[in-house]
Amino acid sequence: MVTFTTFAEDWFILSLLVGVLLLIFGGNWLVEGGVAIAKHMGISLLMIGLTIVAFSTSAPELALNVIAVMNGNGELAIGNIFGSNIANLGLVLGIGAIICKLPVTGQVVRTEFPILIGATAIVSGVAYYVTELTTAWGFLFLGMFCIAMWHWFKQGKSGKSIIAEEAKELTEGKTLPFGVGCIMLVGGLLLLGLGGKLTEIGAVTAATNLGISQMVIGVTIVAIATSLPEVVTTVIAARKGHPDLAVGNVVGSNLFNMLFVLPISLFFGSISMPSDIGVYLIAMCAITLIAWKFTTDEKIKPIEGGVLLSLYAAFLIALVIWKSA
Repeated sequence: MVTFTTFAEDWFILSLLVGVLLLIFGGNWLVEGGVAIAKHMGISLLMIGLTIVAFSTSAPELALNVIAVMNGNGELAIGNIFGSNIANLGLVLGIGAIICKLPVTGQVVRTEFPILIGATAIVSGVAYYVTELTTAWGFLFLGMFCIAMWHWFKQGKSGKSIIAEEAKELTEGKTLPFGVGCIMLVGGLLLLGLGGKLTEIGAVTAATNLGISQMVIGVTIVAIATSLPEVVTTVIAARKGHPDLAVGNVVGSNLFNMLFVLPISLFFGSISMPSDIGVYLIAMCAITLIAWKFTTDEKIKPIEGGVLLSLYAAFLIALVIWKSA
């Protein structure tokens, strides 16, 4: 009997095309549903982006990593996490800024991005100095995730916070019914998950046929494939005039990848660090700092988005040349 995965692998070009279409529709539903829920609950779009949308668009990474670790493909899993974070900042944020000059709230500059930088530094330091990530490290990272979630919840509830003040603006304008918003949010998540899986299978099948290693596949092909939900969601959010949702999605997704997807994956098995892990960690830390620098004037200009996109392209080209040498 032909399984879903086998069919998708045999028809990988069709899988790529259908996957991209599902990602587009899913991203549109996710944004519309998230905006409707935010308006009804008085929650800012930044908060929705940091939590609900970020978790939703990180679902493909979580599903892939758990399966990869269970099957003993730890390098693919760790490559996907670090590669996705690099792609989110270089590819996703870069494209979003080029399409629509992204205003960034002071909350992101002063608090959310520094939290991301701190988490990136800690996870990178651990990954560089240990030979294997185990369940114990998973509990540490998950504890950091709980602290970040508590912080976001506290900011969202505080009447004096910038996030809470911004939420008041969401009560104006036409709003979808709350139930419809929830259905669109869940439907968008399902479409993103299915679309991400189809796109991922098609991309991995094509890459494997070319004889590319697990780590490189994880950092490049799989990372881009599983980051497509973030790309679509960010672009749609930017075009619809919701920059906080777009930026919050990127920052939140990177935190979810390191502090939720990675530790959950470690509960299904340990991950051995490849000898060249330092290269990928340096790239992730560097592009995180550069992206944060671009937000300090509370907007990411199209030219800065072009720089982020160019840096990501340079990273991929350098990686291919290095591995081909």
